[in-house]
Amino acid sequence: MKDTALCSIEAEQGILGAILIKPSIIARVSSLIRPEDFYRPAHRDTFEVMQHMALEGASIDIVNLAERLRKAGKLDAVGGIPFITHLGNVEATTAGVDGYCETVKAYSRRRRIAEIARQVMEGANDMKKDIAAMENELQDALMEEAEQFGEHKSVYDAQALVFALQDDIDRRARGEKSGVKTGLFSIDSHIGSMEAGNLVILAGRPSHGKSALACTIAINAAKAGKRILWFTLEMDAVETARRIVSNLSGVDNEKFKSPELRAMTEEERGMYIQGYEQLARLGLYVSEITNQTPLDIWRTAQRIKAAGGLDLVIIDYIGLMSAGRKKEENRTQEVSYITRTLKNMAGTLKVPVLALSQLNRANDKEGRMPRLSDLRDSGSIEQDANIVMLIHRDSHLAENGTLAYENTATLDIAKVRDGRTGSVKLDFTPACSAFDDHKE
Repeated sequence: MKDTALCSIEAEQGILGAILIKPSIIARVSSLIRPEDFYRPAHRDTFEVMQHMALEGASIDIVNLAERLRKAGKLDAVGGIPFITHLGNVEATTAGVDGYCETVKAYSRRRRIAEIARQVMEGANDMKKDIAAMENELQDALMEEAEQFGEHKSVYDAQALVFALQDDIDRRARGEKSGVKTGLFSIDSHIGSMEAGNLVILAGRPSHGKSALACTIAINAAKAGKRILWFTLEMDAVETARRIVSNLSGVDNEKFKSPELRAMTEEERGMYIQGYEQLARLGLYVSEITNQTPLDIWRTAQRIKAAGGLDLVIIDYIGLMSAGRKKEENRTQEVSYITRTLKNMAGTLKVPVLALSQLNRANDKEGRMPRLSDLRDSGSIEQDANIVMLIHRDSHLAENGTLAYENTATLDIAKVRDGRTGSVKLDFTPACSAFDDHKE
């Protein structure tokens, strides 16, 4: 297929025509596409000139646009006055500009993928090239492509920063960037919400409740109408469903395992039925596949988002992921790659990613609260994350000599890039894997 087939001239002209109709939409358009996404150089040059005019506060109309292109020495190159006049007559609507941008962006990505495919074919036909090296290059190229063409660009010039800021202000005014709340007031009062592009880390030692807190957050978000994709790398789908329905119904998790639910009272059976009926209505998706790589997760998340939208990705947990690359790396390097890729995924998919992580044993041995330096395997976890929360439950020796954990937890919100740090207390109901704000 030739590159000339990988474009929509009509959509490109529709964008430029819509800006002429309503110049104020250029901030919105600039947040969705870049000049280089246009296939025709004339359209690319015209869009860049329009951006400069907007930043200077100049009126974007046919007369001024023609003059600016003339001064830039580009008027003849784009097609002269007939080209500008044609843009003014394009049957475009400002309401449809998002769709035009989506089409132009999609074709831009297709051209990039076609270029990657050409490079792969050349490499595959070179018998001197190592197969593993080619696979790594392909994976890196695909991830770079996804990051490059996401809403969050890797490099912003001053002009792009202005448009990004203005679009953010406009979206917040329309209530479009409220993010995803945890549903626990004590946490949300510190972090606000988990916003698109955020990598949020929830870390703790085994049995301290990090999976249960993630379950509570998933359910609260789903109840609020959000679509959640939850990767449960150490639990199967049945165990996950049991936890969710237990949380929703308030019925002890263990009673779900009794034959024909005979351990439940009639009242509890009614609560159980209400719980699974409620689960059936939630926008909650669960993946039970183990040993996931960042690319596996990325692909699944893209598929779910394309099918109907996506608001939050939860990964339980980083320690059970592999980098999926055949390079000789130690675990620290692997985890650094994983967290960096998850951060890129959050930006590209425009959703927050809540990833669980284990802490090392230092705080247990020293009898203290966990801290950021206890994050296991890699300092890059702290570096890449927008928010880091550390969960801890006090324990004591039971009569049988085993550790018994308290039904309260301390959550240290140790890092917040756009909020405030601090510790909060939560109440925990282990039988239902449910957390709630602490009640005195």
